[in-house]
Amino acid sequence: MTTMTTPSNRAMPSTRGMNFFTADANLLRALRAYAEPEDVERALPHLEEVGRCAGEELDELAAIADAHPPVLRTHDRLGQRVDEVVYHPAYVEMQRLGFSKFGFAAMSHRAGVLGWPGRVPHVVKFALSYVFVQSEFGLFCPISMTDSAARVLRMFGSPELQERYVPRLTSTEFSELMQSAQLLTERTGGSDVGASECVARLVDGEWRIWGEKWFCSNAGADVHLALARPAGAPGGTKGLGMFLVPKMLPDGSRNRYIIRRLKEKLGSRSMPTGEYEFEGATGYVVGAIDRGFPQMAEMINVSRLSNGMRAAALMRRSLLEAAVHARGRAAFGRALFELPLVREQLLEMVLDSEAALAIVLFAAQALDRADGGSEHDELVVRITTPLIKYANCRRARWTAGISMNLRGGNGYIEEWVNARLLRDAHLGSIWEGAENVVALDVARAASRNGAHEALFRELESRLDGIRSEEAVSEAAAVRAELARVRRQFERLLAAGEEEREAKMAAMCDRLAAAVCTVLLTAEGDREVRAGDGYGKLLAAREYRRRYLERVDPLEADVAVHRWLGELVDGAPVPASALG
Repeated sequence: MTTMTTPSNRAMPSTRGMNFFTADANLLRALRAYAEPEDVERALPHLEEVGRCAGEELDELAAIADAHPPVLRTHDRLGQRVDEVVYHPAYVEMQRLGFSKFGFAAMSHRAGVLGWPGRVPHVVKFALSYVFVQSEFGLFCPISMTDSAARVLRMFGSPELQERYVPRLTSTEFSELMQSAQLLTERTGGSDVGASECVARLVDGEWRIWGEKWFCSNAGADVHLALARPAGAPGGTKGLGMFLVPKMLPDGSRNRYIIRRLKEKLGSRSMPTGEYEFEGATGYVVGAIDRGFPQMAEMINVSRLSNGMRAAALMRRSLLEAAVHARGRAAFGRALFELPLVREQLLEMVLDSEAALAIVLFAAQALDRADGGSEHDELVVRITTPLIKYANCRRARWTAGISMNLRGGNGYIEEWVNARLLRDAHLGSIWEGAENVVALDVARAASRNGAHEALFRELESRLDGIRSEEAVSEAAAVRAELARVRRQFERLLAAGEEEREAKMAAMCDRLAAAVCTVLLTAEGDREVRAGDGYGKLLAAREYRRRYLERVDPLEADVAVHRWLGELVDGAPVPASALG
């Protein structure tokens, strides 16, 4: 972990100028546990460049764009309606970095991005994104929606729609790029999508859409994937169709909708969110017209996984800020890093951060396998994605808050990054479904698809693969806890609807802890066998005790604090640390 040396920086240490990848020894070790060895080696120079960029120009641009949010220009000087979103140059430059230099929205769809021989695997894409998002959260909403729109069109779109839009949605040439947005939420139907009132009618052989959408992130996008109910279709989600609604029609005219206003938001202020009103807008049917919601769910699930990755990135940046500050700042004659209560708080941040990254890379690995045709992994993705969205986003709020608290007054000042991290962390729990919605989606994935059975089989398989002596001993304790969580989960699924729904959030806390405990233990075993020490296994044991077994904090063993520096830095920890 880099620390600054000038007197002023010792008083107010900063992370600006650090390489966010090389400062994070855990990321590379975790990536090696989930990605193919050749993919890891090929990714290394790109991870280093994203890390350098994140700690230098991207961090500066993000602060400027957050302070100068986009504005809506509704009319031109002749009084004609234009609905143009005007961005600060800092945001435009961030778009160039994300879409063009690094090609985040393109790398899952076309060969050659970053010089890759084929398409970049999801697990590598999420690792690269994780580093980028540590400096800029808001832009990754447009990146994710553009990425997932291309995915949905490739899965469900007609050949004509694919030919017209996918190449530009996946372009790394900024002048050719089309960005996408998702139009789902209405005033009458937020979480209850089936209550949506937007209607689609055939007019002269063309679908036209009327109604409003209350939230559109990336307002002003080139294309929009929108849900609307064809006239005469049944109510609820089963009656909704999916339509691609372009900003510009093939003849060069503007489509028939207006952007009423941009929202003033707590977080993600660099990226515009607006209200739309359709006035007979032209829309092109995507897929089966009576399968709009299930098709949109594909876009939502990929966005949810991206959201969980962003939460993990916020947690990592919060930890980095707290550790650098605590090491460089003194109080009462001692570095903050040496104060026992600070060490306890930093330890929890380490555990949270490493667990959040593990479950994201685990899901990304399963998504790669599911895209390769694995039905087992498709089920794993189906239940793990809402679980990640629930657990990572929820814990990110605590981590960002503690990081701000450790920095003290400066943490509350907008000139430092902590305030932005905290604001963005709160948004993560709302985007693509609030906590209650995604917790119940975990239950639906289990009850409708039996996805929990695939997840538990996968976790057992990971434990079966553990080989080192110390990890085998730890795995036995983990296996017993995993069996207990499975029994609790299956009992709750069998309970009455009221009890099941009332307790599902608490169950998701427990299930996420079980998943992360298994993954950390398996990672720890891998690191032991690779000669990287026992730090991850120590972290896995502490995570199990604190989050899965729920040991009384007043009964916790603080001997682990001795190894905090090594855990933060990824330095070797001896076997004796396990006791």
